[in-house]
Amino acid sequence: MNPPFSDSIRDQAQLWTIRLSDAAFDDWDGFTAWLEENPVHNTAYELAVAHDASTVETLRTAPRPIIPAMPAAVPPRVSRRIWVGGAMAAAIAGVIGFTTLRDTASPYIVETGPGVHRTVTLADGSSIMLNGGTRLLLDHAAPRRATLERGEALFTVRHDDRDPFELKVGGTKLVDVGTVFNVVRDVGATRLAVSEGAVIYAPDADAVRLDAGQALVAADGIRPVRVQVEATSVGAWRSGQLVYSNAPLATIADDLSRNLGKPVSATGTAAALTFTGIINLDTKAADPIGPIAPLLGVRAERNALGWTLTRPDRAPR
Repeated sequence: MNPPFSDSIRDQAQLWTIRLSDAAFDDWDGFTAWLEENPVHNTAYELAVAHDASTVETLRTAPRPIIPAMPAAVPPRVSRRIWVGGAMAAAIAGVIGFTTLRDTASPYIVETGPGVHRTVTLADGSSIMLNGGTRLLLDHAAPRRATLERGEALFTVRHDDRDPFELKVGGTKLVDVGTVFNVVRDVGATRLAVSEGAVIYAPDADAVRLDAGQALVAADGIRPVRVQVEATSVGAWRSGQLVYSNAPLATIADDLSRNLGKPVSATGTAAALTFTGIINLDTKAADPIGPIAPLLGVRAERNALGWTLTRPDRAPR
């Protein structure tokens, strides 16, 4: 049986559940206003709390969780109001029919070619800067929803507790709890890094919270891994810098392709090599890869379309 509220209200309720479990939470006025705004908000919140409790129990027995499971307890301060809201929701639900909102009207695609940057400004003032080779799905009827199908984008979001910005990428949902974050979608993997505020990764499942200076790498079908990054380095590709910490060359090759507009591949054992440091790109140079290859410990071979990175032959003994 479908719940008597929209997917948007469900997502808002899940976000409130996550925020209320944070010891630093202090937006009680905002939470109370949201509950009173619509009788079904309380129903959605109660279901989210129940779902959260079930998730906590599951994660308690799961091996090596990324973050501690979040408690689902509701502070006593709001319990009476929630009970009243629940009674109102039950009474009104009997005489009012509810419809599910569909974010399918007037969708449109924003796409960039290799090596091309483009900035999109949304109706609410939020902005999205697309790197080269990126495809983004937006919807005029749902300006707080987006889907990153491939490529890389930096999101600068106007935060709204009552209508959180949601991004779908690689079959997983991200919910904004702050302002600025960068997302990369390559074949079979997603990379997320937060510059300002916070982002909730997979709020319907693991609910991993990333604050400023944190990043996440999630290969499809594999439990995501959270790492630390320099907040100031997030989105540095805008100024021609690529910043890495123990990144495989296969990933770096994808990033170089996106930024240079020409295919770069790492073959054989070169693909598994790792690199930590900063790459400064000169996109106007005749051979931008030449100065970078020694830094990566590989040889760059020019081909008809771009470059192939190979591991240098070992010197004979």
